[in-house]
Amino acid sequence: MTKTPTFQELEEKMKNFNLSDYQATICRNIKRIRKDLYDEYKHYYKENNMKNPYSSQSIAELLGISHEYYKRLESFDKTKPISIKLFLKVVVLFDRDISDFLK
Repeated sequence: MTKTPTFQELEEKMKNFNLSDYQATICRNIKRIRKDLYDEYKHYYKENNMKNPYSSQSIAELLGISHEYYKRLESFDKTKPISIKLFLKVVVLFDRDISDFLK
């Protein structure tokens, strides 16, 4: 059985909250998941002479952002943090549960 947290425990948790840690984890997982999808389907797209939609260039195009910006996003450039809207678009595009990006 899980212990019910006290107000003070939750307050301490919020004091220690670091947005950058979450953003870095999200960006690292975006890159990992994209590469996994790319590798999983690369033979199919190559055999059928089709563009792999999971290349970083293709993902940037599908998201409507520059390839340079997407590469910065995957490498977690603190000057260009990922927006909620862009993050949700990635979740939908990769067809994954949102929690997969937060682990």
